[in-house]
Amino acid sequence: MMAYDAFIDEAEIKPEDVLAPDQTAAAMAELLSIAQAGDAPAFWRALKPRADLIKSLMDNDPGEYQAWRAEIKSACSKINVSSLDDFISPSGSSDGSDSQATALADLAAERCELWHDADGNAYSTITGETHNEHWRIDSTGFRDWLSWLAHSEMGTAPSAETIKSACNALGGQAKFDGKEHEPRRRVAKDSSGCWLDVGDDQWRAILVTATGWKIMNKPAVRLIRTKATRPLPEPVSGGNLDALWDLVNVPEQERLLVLAWIIECFRSDTPYALLELTGEQGAAKSTAQTIFRRFIDPNQVALRGKPKAVEDIYVAAANSHLLSYENLSGLSNDQSDALCTCCTGGGYAARQLYTNGEESTLTAHCPVALNGISPVVLRPDLLDRAISITLPEIKVRKTDDEIREATEAAAPGIMGALLDLFSNALAVMPSVVIPPEQRPRMADFAMLGEAIAQVQGYPQGHFLQLYTDHRRAAIGRTIDASPVAAAMVDYVDRGNRYSGTVKGLLEVLTEHKPDHERDEYWPRSPKGLADAMRRYSPALRQMGIKARVDNTRYRDGIHCELAKQVTDYSPQPQVPGNEVHNVHHVHTAPKPDQKPAEICPQCSGSGCPLCWDTSDDDLMQEEI
Repeated sequence: MMAYDAFIDEAEIKPEDVLAPDQTAAAMAELLSIAQAGDAPAFWRALKPRADLIKSLMDNDPGEYQAWRAEIKSACSKINVSSLDDFISPSGSSDGSDSQATALADLAAERCELWHDADGNAYSTITGETHNEHWRIDSTGFRDWLSWLAHSEMGTAPSAETIKSACNALGGQAKFDGKEHEPRRRVAKDSSGCWLDVGDDQWRAILVTATGWKIMNKPAVRLIRTKATRPLPEPVSGGNLDALWDLVNVPEQERLLVLAWIIECFRSDTPYALLELTGEQGAAKSTAQTIFRRFIDPNQVALRGKPKAVEDIYVAAANSHLLSYENLSGLSNDQSDALCTCCTGGGYAARQLYTNGEESTLTAHCPVALNGISPVVLRPDLLDRAISITLPEIKVRKTDDEIREATEAAAPGIMGALLDLFSNALAVMPSVVIPPEQRPRMADFAMLGEAIAQVQGYPQGHFLQLYTDHRRAAIGRTIDASPVAAAMVDYVDRGNRYSGTVKGLLEVLTEHKPDHERDEYWPRSPKGLADAMRRYSPALRQMGIKARVDNTRYRDGIHCELAKQVTDYSPQPQVPGNEVHNVHHVHTAPKPDQKPAEICPQCSGSGCPLCWDTSDDDLMQEEI
């Protein structure tokens, strides 16, 4: 076995001799001899003064280095060749990709501002002379910029691993060293006014206030985008909205509602309404929806098909300002709930990796547009947020090229007219007053609609009446879509009134259930009926029907009430002489002088539905 001391007496290697081929070959042979002798400690000690020679071989002749490395590995299994690579090249890899990633990350940090949002997501603001760009660090747009930076400034073509390593380093700096800011997508609002991202290469944004609008080169807000973002039309003042209605097949009486929905999409701090376009085949539903999106949030994919999973809805909402689906034939309950969440603002959380318990969250707050031949918004909670427009039959058709050319020609004027209307509506908004008792669920949308209507010369209260009538007309589809809700309407329309347990009402309604109705669409328990009554109570109330479920549970179960009532939402006002006849199942209320049969633990004998004598159920549902 050769000892390390035999090599110490050799001539010291000078820097100017590092690249000498004979010196490098001699060092390689000597180190291989030590490895063949099996003395791993001696190998590492001998390698230390000769590392520069081997490093020159690695850089100048990597093939020869790999061959020598294989000989070392075969000669002595105690010598770890990965450790050999790290010893010779401290960067950690033979091609220097880690050192390249570090250099790229340092260079990028000098050219951009690193920051994070409230959830700890990392972002970068690339500062330039004419404009600033805001990208999420893990986005394709930012990785493309890193590749360009490496090519233009470092003269290299970075590998995917190098880009990934640089992004990881920059993400850590942004999260722990950067400041916290709020990223916005397409629309934003601050003390200056409302901002609308133009979406062009100059990263301009439109600032809209009550006094007008202006295109800004470096907006004060941080508007982020994706690779699919497309620019809005270049707006010009003096446009006319009549050109918009020449492009879309929207009935004249519904145009004010659609206009309010478009302007509402320009705001960022209010719940959004949902636009549903229905109509027969060939009614240009998708064409109208695409044109509307052209002025709200142009995207590489203007219309999408039905989402396969709820997660797909949240992913799309997290990457665009407007959700736009076409040719829908129906929505599941989960999909309907997800669209509600997107309109009002919310999020979705799922397990991030199968190897740990961390969650990945997606936040969403965006308007929604969808279309189908038949109405697909049927659940009352989503329908209460919806503007449903039925497009009429088209008599005279245009080709796609004619529509495209007309849209591009009229787009600048339409965009300017929309911005003018938005600005004027903001000026009128402080003077708009809707009494609290008359405000619909989408109160912010109704306030904006009233302002728009007044700007266009309509009298005060015109939009509110139009919106109320629209919501009332949509109630019928909600009731028709629910067999139990339709049964409750039919029960009351036949002159009946019920007050008692939910179980009793379920038995009464089940007696009149249509034979063709499948059991899975009918409540299977009193709890199911109680949930249905709570869900459809707002819709029934607008039809003049009171459907109330008590929150208190009594000894005989949960009590409810189903009856006709006169309300402001009643489609047909009650007039004298409309007496109710042929009432069948009525719960008689106790008379004032009636005494409890026994002292009730619920009310101590003061009187409540629980403590009256209910031994005979037939007395509780007597026929009149």
